[in-house]
Amino acid sequence: MTPPKVVVHLDEREKVPLVLKNVKNLIDELEGVEVEVVAHAGGVEGLRTGTSHAALVEELADRGVRLIVCENTLRSRGIPRGDFPGYIGTVPSAIVELVVRQAEGWCYLRP
Repeated sequence: MTPPKVVVHLDEREKVPLVLKNVKNLIDELEGVEVEVVAHAGGVEGLRTGTSHAALVEELADRGVRLIVCENTLRSRGIPRGDFPGYIGTVPSAIVELVVRQAEGWCYLRP
């Protein structure tokens, strides 16, 4: 069986701990799974440098999880790209990224 690919939608600040824990559980229990977390709106807050989740975010990145923030959100909220660690990627539009990943056959998860 080919390992699954999972795109995780993170759009609420309050869900950051749940999403990060779910992703950790997923990569701990499902060998070879490929995971991308796509954050926009309030979800980007949990991926900023210096948050209480920073250690877990770094661990997930070190384990191969792609962590992505939406450039539209950053622009509309006046958040500089420099507020995020270098391993956090960006996409022009989170919604487009989520649609493209699903069209490519990725499983969609929105905790």
